[in-house]
Amino acid sequence: MELVYGFVPKDGTLDGYIENKARFLAEKIVTRTSNTMKLEDQENSSERIKKAIEERTKIIKQELPKALWD
Repeated sequence: MELVYGFVPKDGTLDGYIENKARFLAEKIVTRTSNTMKLEDQENSSERIKKAIEERTKIIKQELPKALWD
């Protein structure tokens, strides 16, 4: 007999879990930066913000930083 144990994501696959966490972290980063830029009268359009979130999500998924698992 073999005993096997592990972690199983509640929301489907591990890839889906990483995607959701990366997007959440990316939104947090981009929103914070966007708010700072808004205070300096350098506000970006909503399309630019969406694109920045997508790009940041890809980077986070590639790098898998420690903050992703917090």
